[in-house]
Amino acid sequence: MHHVDRNSGILNPEEKLSPAERRAYQEKFLGEVVELAYTSGTPLKQTFDDTGLKPQDIRTLEDLQKFPILHKKDLSAAQKVRPPFGGFLTVPISTLARIHQSPGPIYDPVGRIPDYWRWKTATYAAGFRPGDLVVNTFAYHLTPAGHMIEEGLLELGATVIPTGVGNTETQVEIIKNLGVTGYVGTPSFLMAIFKRAEDMGINVAKEFKLEIGFLLAEMLPPSLRNRFVDEYHLIGRQAYGTADVGCVSYECSAISGMHVHYDVIVEICDPATGEVLPTGEPGEVVVTTNNRIYPLVRFGTGDLSSIVDEPCACGRNAPRLSRIMGRVDQLTKVKGMFVHPSQVDKVLASHSEIARARLLVERSHDQDVMTLQVELKGPAAEGLVKAVEQTVKEVLKLKGAVRILEPGTIPADSKTIEDVRKWD
Repeated sequence: MHHVDRNSGILNPEEKLSPAERRAYQEKFLGEVVELAYTSGTPLKQTFDDTGLKPQDIRTLEDLQKFPILHKKDLSAAQKVRPPFGGFLTVPISTLARIHQSPGPIYDPVGRIPDYWRWKTATYAAGFRPGDLVVNTFAYHLTPAGHMIEEGLLELGATVIPTGVGNTETQVEIIKNLGVTGYVGTPSFLMAIFKRAEDMGINVAKEFKLEIGFLLAEMLPPSLRNRFVDEYHLIGRQAYGTADVGCVSYECSAISGMHVHYDVIVEICDPATGEVLPTGEPGEVVVTTNNRIYPLVRFGTGDLSSIVDEPCACGRNAPRLSRIMGRVDQLTKVKGMFVHPSQVDKVLASHSEIARARLLVERSHDQDVMTLQVELKGPAAEGLVKAVEQTVKEVLKLKGAVRILEPGTIPADSKTIEDVRKWD
């Protein structure tokens, strides 16, 4: 595969639409999606009825602002009232290919259509090509990430090895023995694989055939990307999506932001007011997709970014997200998994000995490190630390250390989750 050009070419003509052509394309599907959502009786119909609007009143991208923003908590609440999909599903459940569950909990339907989540375009822009042999280290159980990316790669013509999370030594053996050319997963896990390979006496740059890394679900600091390029001769590119709406945007060879997929309308909104902000100003990423099976209109992702609307050297004309700057709320992503303050509260409720606590998230040696700092009501009982660490693992689905502090050490204004990672 070393002769393959991974830096040029554009997969779909829609990626080169002029701004006017893109607007016309998106306004057409917007009208169709809104009409379908209304006639199918989804919660959008209630919004129309409450405001006196009709589907024909939604003609332009600006008309989207007539709707309230739908957040994940709203989706979760709707699914409790009208299980399992909150009334948003427009097809019989028997016609679905799969049903996933993401944190919330939220049930995510998958339609029986090719590349339902739209990742094919993103994987090509990242540098994958037909014939690539790819390890996909995202989980394949419950959450949709593993299947999402696999579908796009299969549509592209790559071969996927569903290795899932963990087992670094096995990952090393598979990559080396099979001559794997591509990796999908978090950047920190890829670095963990490389370090494990080096511990096994393998010269990664010389003995691995790995050429392309699709690095998702967590920040990719420039310093770490440069290490992948300089030390391991690996192309490392990112994309952005969610379990609810799939692929939103993706990097190209220019690495100057992430192009918004042509079947996705993105608004950058003020988190407090919902008002659409001018180009370049940071705000919440609000998404409307060309999805007729599960139409989510103005879905607020909770992620912060800004729009770059300047020409890109790659030839794609879509606007770009600059980067993901963080979360609107305290929801924090650690090792590719979301951690919510309510989960930390659940840990504390399980151990009455704890008076106060905060979860500290740090970055060390290109890995996320999570420490639950606790203040106790009295002396520490034998085995308490191990017991709390086990609860952390069970509730947060991640390993984290527990550290006992003197009473009064945790600042009074401290957040439940204190993220002090630096991404330089």
